[in-house]
Amino acid sequence: MAWLDTLRLKSPNPRMRCKAVENLSGSTHPSDTERIFASLNDENPQVRCAAVRALGQANTPDSQSCLVRALQDTSFEVREAAARALGRPGALSSANALAACLRDPDAAVRIAAAGALRAMGWKPSSREESAWFEIALGNTPAAVSADNFPAAPPATGPNQDTSFYRRMAAEALKESNDPARVKSLLAALQSNDLLVRISAVHDLGQNRDPQITEELLKLFRDRDAEVRLVAAQTLAGRDDSPPAHFLGLLQDTSFEVRLAAVQFLGRVRHQQIAEVLFPLLSDPSLEVRQATATSMGLIGNASAIEALVISLADEDDQMRHTVERALEQIDPAWMRSDAALNARRRLEALLSARPPADGLVILQALGKLPLPPANVQPQMDTDEPG
Repeated sequence: MAWLDTLRLKSPNPRMRCKAVENLSGSTHPSDTERIFASLNDENPQVRCAAVRALGQANTPDSQSCLVRALQDTSFEVREAAARALGRPGALSSANALAACLRDPDAAVRIAAAGALRAMGWKPSSREESAWFEIALGNTPAAVSADNFPAAPPATGPNQDTSFYRRMAAEALKESNDPARVKSLLAALQSNDLLVRISAVHDLGQNRDPQITEELLKLFRDRDAEVRLVAAQTLAGRDDSPPAHFLGLLQDTSFEVRLAAVQFLGRVRHQQIAEVLFPLLSDPSLEVRQATATSMGLIGNASAIEALVISLADEDDQMRHTVERALEQIDPAWMRSDAALNARRRLEALLSARPPADGLVILQALGKLPLPPANVQPQMDTDEPG
C-alpha cells in the first residue's frame, strides 16, 4: 500500500500527510526513506514532527544527520521532537548540537535536550553549561515565594463576626474553580482584544490547578510582549512554576519580560541560577542589570563575586551602588577574595582596551580594590563545572 501513502503525501490535508509518513516509517525501501527525508521540508510543523519521529526509529547515520539539522527548525515542536529522538545511550556524536539546545529560547526544547544528553551519558564541560543542564533537568529548588503567608483577614472589632469574610473567601475560591468560568477564560486567551487576553491571564492566575499552570506557561511563546509579561508575573507567584521555563525569558526582546524573569529566578536560591544570570549584568536595560545584581546578592553564592566586581565599572552610578550592596550580602570580606583579585586583573586589561572616556569609571572601580600582595598571582578560573 506504499502507493497509497505516496498519494497521501501529496494531499493538501496535513493530517493525511502525517498519516502517510507514519505508515512509511516501518518501511526499509530506499524510496520510502527518501520520502520521509523530503517530509522534513514540509510546510506544516506536524508533518515535519512525524518525519523526525520516523527517522528516530531508523537510527542510521543519514537519519542522525537529518535529526541534528532538525534541531535548527523554526518550529519548537520539531526541535523538541528531534532532541528526544537523538537521546540514545552512548550516541555522543550529536552531543555538541544537543548541548547548544540547552540555550534554546523554548523550555520544551531545553528540557528535551537535557533529557537526551542525560540518556547518552554526556557530561557538561563548563560551570555555565552545567547550570543550563541541571536547571533544564529540574535539579533546582522551587523559588522562595514572594508571599509565603496568606493575606491577613480584614481587621474586625471584638464584637464583629468574621464568618462573613470567610464566606466571601469561599465564594471567591468557588468562582475561580468553576469549570464553566475556567473554560470561558481559556477561550478568552485566543481573543483578538489584547486587554481581554491580559484580563483572562490575571483571572486564571487565581486558579491553582496544575493544568492551568501548563496553559499559562504556553503564553511564554505568545506574540504579544504584554501577554508574555503578565503570564510571567502571574506564574512567578505560584508555587508550581518550574524555574526551567523562565530561562528562555532571559532572552526576550522586551526588557520588562527579562526583568520579570530575573526577579523570579532571584528567588531560586541555587548556584546554578547565578551562573545563568551572569550575562544579564551586561543587559542594555539598567533595570535588568540592577535586578540581576540584586538577585545575585539574594542567592548569596560566592561564584558571583568576580562578575559583580567587573560590574563596578558599569556606566551607571545606581548600578554600581546596587553591585556594592550585592557584594556585601554575599561576603562582607569580598575585597580580600581570590575572585576580587581575578576581577582586578580583568579590569586592568579593560582599562587598556577601552576608550579614554570609559577609563575614569574603570579607575574608580580599581580604586575600590586592594592591590594584590607581592609575588602572588590571582587564581585562574578553570571554568570546570561544580
